[in-house]
Amino acid sequence: MSQNPGAPFPPQNVPHQQWPQQQWPQHEGWPQQPPKKKGLTTKVKVLLLVAALVVVGGGIGLVVVMKSVAGPEKQATKVETGDCVQLTGAGKEADAVKAACDNPQTPYVVSVKGTVKGDCPEGFYTYSVATPLRGEGVGLCLGINAQIGLCFDDIKSKTPPPLVNCSGARLKISEVFDKASYVNSPCKEGTEEVISYSAYGATQKFKSATICFVKP
Repeated sequence: MSQNPGAPFPPQNVPHQQWPQQQWPQHEGWPQQPPKKKGLTTKVKVLLLVAALVVVGGGIGLVVVMKSVAGPEKQATKVETGDCVQLTGAGKEADAVKAACDNPQTPYVVSVKGTVKGDCPEGFYTYSVATPLRGEGVGLCLGINAQIGLCFDDIKSKTPPPLVNCSGARLKISEVFDKASYVNSPCKEGTEEVISYSAYGATQKFKSATICFVKP
């Protein structure tokens, strides 16, 4: 039997060799793994929270300061048509406070409420209440409270005539009628002055009246 002259048999019991892992070079233009985003550290989060609280606190402080500058809200903003009022203060401190109509110290009734830019109908007294930093202010058109016994001096002024002591007053309310009378006065003879007010509008709370004045 002839011998095969080909390649020799592989050697027996030779340990298996591992190929070294190929390190591929990084070429420009090949996609790379993006770096992992790092979250905010606890310290940074705490600092941001403190900054937010400071901003909010500053806003609250600003509101408090603005309210302090504006001063207390005026009572005139709360009165409505038909309310009887007493006037307090003067100039920037002027105000109108709601009071009982049967109070002998309550001389006026609100016929119209608006802003200080409004005009009052003829025969009513104009009264303005400033509201610093709170808007355009309150404008009131006032009539004399139709209550027997109230005393005044000049009822023909454009501004509300002050209530005065009857012992030295020029005029005193002697009679009151619940309707306006411009032609035939219902007042008795000897009456010095007469004022008539007309209500208007279906929901008008200001009431029509005729007020008679005599010398005290």
